[in-house]
Amino acid sequence: MKITDGIHLVASGASGFDLTHPLDCNVFLLTDGREHHMFDAGAGLDAEAILAAMAAGGLDPAGLRSIFLTHGHADHSGGVVPLQKQIAGLTVVAGQATAGILTQDDERLISLDRARGRVYPMDYVWRTPRVDRILENGESMMTGPFRVTLHETPGHSEDHCCYTVQADGISALVGGDAVFADGKIVLQDIEDCSVSKSLASIRALAELDFDQFLPGHGRFSLKDGKRHVLAAKVFADAGLPPPQL
Repeated sequence: MKITDGIHLVASGASGFDLTHPLDCNVFLLTDGREHHMFDAGAGLDAEAILAAMAAGGLDPAGLRSIFLTHGHADHSGGVVPLQKQIAGLTVVAGQATAGILTQDDERLISLDRARGRVYPMDYVWRTPRVDRILENGESMMTGPFRVTLHETPGHSEDHCCYTVQADGISALVGGDAVFADGKIVLQDIEDCSVSKSLASIRALAELDFDQFLPGHGRFSLKDGKRHVLAAKVFADAGLPPPQL
């Protein structure tokens, strides 16, 4: 689903726009029309729906070149391996903490053991993706016309990161689960979720320059997107967690 020049939404589940499988996060794709770069990959339970959404938006799935992961949670990383089976040569990019977790191939490190039976069905199978390139905090890389910069934002999970993307007509924050529309967040009863780190990450995001706001679930904004982070910062500056999504 094309949402503006260069930006498509190719997956979104029940907590978003019901475009693909209910467990999928928002999966945004940035493209120059020929080569495409995906941010997160959904839960992996219906990769065909993601490829179909790309095709419906006029994008050849064979042009998919890279997947950038915001964190290891299954609704964001589970789709990588199924997509790799469909499209050869995909480069998977992540932060150092996410890469370290995925290297260990242990679903407990993404709290899937806690979520199975509550969020995910008992027979859900998560296949660990391989990370091909690690970006350090603040490091940028060029992929096609897009300058992608990783920002470590622990809180929702210890390995969480966001990306800013700059190109002609695009100045976007791909926020994963760090902060959502209207400044809401998601704190969970898992070992690596931290209120204090989440608030620190919100303050750090408020220092960045961006216009489009592309979160991992729910509503996105194509202009004045920073207002959502600033709404969360009001609570963070008071030492309080923002409202839950």
